[in-house]
Amino acid sequence: MAYPILIIDDHELFSTSLRMALRGHGFEAHQVPVRAIAEIEAFASRFRPGLVVLDLDLGQDADGNWVNGVDLVTTLCARGWQPLVVSGSVDTPGVAAAIAAGAIGSVPKSSSFENLLETVMAAAAGRPVMSEEEHRCWLARHRGYVAAERELARRLGRLSAREREVLEQLAEGNRAADIAAHFVVSMTTVRTQIRAILTKLEVNSQLEAVALVRQAPRW
Repeated sequence: MAYPILIIDDHELFSTSLRMALRGHGFEAHQVPVRAIAEIEAFASRFRPGLVVLDLDLGQDADGNWVNGVDLVTTLCARGWQPLVVSGSVDTPGVAAAIAAGAIGSVPKSSSFENLLETVMAAAAGRPVMSEEEHRCWLARHRGYVAAERELARRLGRLSAREREVLEQLAEGNRAADIAAHFVVSMTTVRTQIRAILTKLEVNSQLEAVALVRQAPRW
């Protein structure tokens, strides 16, 4: 059962426990150093394709950029690997994106270790860990998330540079008077800008505008 399994997860205790358990069942399991996307891909290229146990939230690289496991799925699949998402976050859009990109399924870390281990071994043995109906549901969710992101981008794209700055100030909890002082403009000017923001974002209050903009992944 020398089946290559790579564990890509920045939680040392979890990775070590899973690697030892898999090796105890005869699998060729390896922990992948999580530092940067390119380094992970280079590590994977040293082995013949097998299964990848992939976390989505891989922490930050040396430059402070967040490493997203979703960004690895397409490349790993193209090289013949089968990614299985094992995530501790509740990032449903991320899981949906990973499955749409080719991941064979997902299992939450909140499940028991025994269940997680059984799922990984089932995947490594070539057994399906996701039904066709579940796969269709994940793809439908992904399409919905993508449509929502495009709609959000459309609304945010209406804002001028100054309106975006004012909205950032609102998102930070600053009031109109604080914003006026920050930009050295009148309260009337700030109120006009806020009304324009609400109109362009198609919302009725500043709270709705702030809630909307916090949904944007790269605001």
